Amino acid sequence: MNRLVLPLLICIATACGPAPLLDGDPVVDELLPGDRRTPAEWEEQAAVWLQWPQAYEGAAVQRAFVAIVDVVGRYEDVRLLAADAGVQSRGEEALVDVDTSRVRWHVIPNDNSWMRDNGPRYVVVDGQWIVQNWEFDAWGGGFGDVPYAADNAVPDAVAELLDLPLEHVKIVHERGDLEVNGTDTAIVSWSVLSQRNPQMSKEAMTEGLQLVLGVTSVVYIEGFDPADGTRGHTDGMVRFVAEDRVMVIDDGTDLSRDVAAQIEEQRPDLTVDRLVSWDASQYANWLVGNGFVLAATSGDAGADAVVEAQLNGWFPGRDVHFIDTAALWDNGGGVHCVTNDEPAR
Repeated sequence: MNRLVLPLLICIATACGPAPLLDGDPVVDELLPGDRRTPAEWEEQAAVWLQWPQAYEGAAVQRAFVAIVDVVGRYEDVRLLAADAGVQSRGEEALVDVDTSRVRWHVIPNDNSWMRDNGPRYVVVDGQWIVQNWEFDAWGGGFGDVPYAADNAVPDAVAELLDLPLEHVKIVHERGDLEVNGTDTAIVSWSVLSQRNPQMSKEAMTEGLQLVLGVTSVVYIEGFDPADGTRGHTDGMVRFVAEDRVMVIDDGTDLSRDVAAQIEEQRPDLTVDRLVSWDASQYANWLVGNGFVLAATSGDAGADAVVEAQLNGWFPGRDVHFIDTAALWDNGGGVHCVTNDEPAR
């Protein structure tokens, strides 16, 4: 076989990843000029998007999606992506007992149900909302040889659906590893970013994040549970709950204590609250929406009540809901991981 053809066939079969960025390389194909801001999750939303699970992901995962749509649909619009017409038909059947008056389906190819990570990021530039498509490579191989070519193209399709300008960002990253306060600060994991972009220095990465997100401060956390295939997404450890307040889990591990200390060292002006629970990481993977917070139940009513009180304090005036996400957690994530919020325009 022609030695030039073989690598091409291998790339097609395995969805070759993006070319690694070097320090000094442009991090975006064409940057739209103007002042930019990345909204916080608690701001008003237009919809919550999900990629409906495919058959290989299992019936229990689909039941978790039904529970998510049931809650979110009471408060705001839900947009569901189906990889094909068969996936949509199966999803519609699963939702037969749910009020779907605010649900819209879109047949768009995708590879998995983790839309937080491969889906769009939204940034406002001089009053104009835009969609960003960051490179996605299926978590740097952390979950094995997982197809991702279709997932990597989803933000392009969403931008077309919404008729919004599109930016292609060349940094490899997942939105589940991004916390922003809506004004000037982002929190990300260097353990994640450095593995996905091994030839970029932290200085170059900081400049790139500031440029495309419109922040002035980037806070890095480091360290992860070796069992975590993502290498430590922020949405299982750290969440902004206000512009100047951060929640950090406290599950009794050295890692959770180290993460809190790292944030306090880099940004002593931020207030750090702790969510204390053996199941803190699952609780922390909540979704904030219009008038609600949706979180995982631990199965312990007393523990849920303690966390509910904290969530009520952080997000007053919103209803707190708990659902069973054990099937999602067994597959590697939670409520936040499978949802992708679209800001209101």
